[in-house]
Amino acid sequence: MKKTLVVSFYAIIIVTLSILNTENIWSQSIKNVTYNENNFYSSNYKFPEFYKGIYLTIGSGKNFEKLSALIEKSKKSKLNTFVIDVQGSKSKKCVIPKEHIDFCIKNGFHPIARIVVFPNGLKKYPVSRQKIINKLIMAESACQNGFKEIQFDYIRFNDYSVSENLSLKKRYRFIEGFLKNAKQYLKKYNVKIAADVFGRIPLNKQDAIGQRMEGLDKVVDIICPMAYPSHYTWSKNLMGDPYYTVLLTSQKAKERTKKAEIVTYIQAFRMKLKISNLSFNKYIEEQIQAVHDSGIKGFLLWNASQDYKVPFNVLEKFYTNKASKNISSDI
Repeated sequence: MKKTLVVSFYAIIIVTLSILNTENIWSQSIKNVTYNENNFYSSNYKFPEFYKGIYLTIGSGKNFEKLSALIEKSKKSKLNTFVIDVQGSKSKKCVIPKEHIDFCIKNGFHPIARIVVFPNGLKKYPVSRQKIINKLIMAESACQNGFKEIQFDYIRFNDYSVSENLSLKKRYRFIEGFLKNAKQYLKKYNVKIAADVFGRIPLNKQDAIGQRMEGLDKVVDIICPMAYPSHYTWSKNLMGDPYYTVLLTSQKAKERTKKAEIVTYIQAFRMKLKISNLSFNKYIEEQIQAVHDSGIKGFLLWNASQDYKVPFNVLEKFYTNKASKNISSDI
């Protein structure tokens, strides 16, 4: 008989989420969340020394034929990481099968589960207890399916409108509190916790969306600045120079952290490409070179349409031509 309802250390975990209790922003608890001791993950898992990854949609992650093809192409391109969407529109648990994640690991790919916390940024405040619980349940089910890292995206307030007038300090503490509790809740799975931030966050302070490098540094293992040059709309120089934009963002992110590692998202789509006067191939190559030159932990290529033909070609040539780049493909 399965011991799923037995009150014991290995059967029930009571996790208290007490973020900003003294400031009365929200304080709730998750009770009677069951798990089996077999869910504990080995601490012997080897994380990449240098992340070289691409983003995959649910469609790419669930379709085994498509996933297998992407693995073969990624091997040739010297990649080692997949960031995969795991939450369907109606599902409350990870929709990517465990067999697919095991297959990724078997083929040498580090699997990261991407979870969108507040789509388009948090607008309505305070947040319902159930919404917070649902995100943690989703993250836990991803761990149980074999993911080795949980990446929280859209973990921020909306740029322009929030239903309550919150001080910047309270916004920071709310966002950081969620991540701190998520990390504690998932600790038993020996996974890393990552947070995506706007590309502007390493470059500024006191941002209204509630993200700051110094605060996130204390509560997550990895911070992923989204350094897409097309999105730096306040600066023509940054939009037009992909190398400098990725280099500056990555270096500033690294300078402002003491503990968390920096893995930068780079642009693998053609938006506003013409501003740079570069070919798409060169545009991607410049960003990859900038990541290496910045001395951070790695990069993740983003293309929502899953069109990685050009990036794959660029990567294969980039790491094959080690002599001129003075870079090892094993980094």
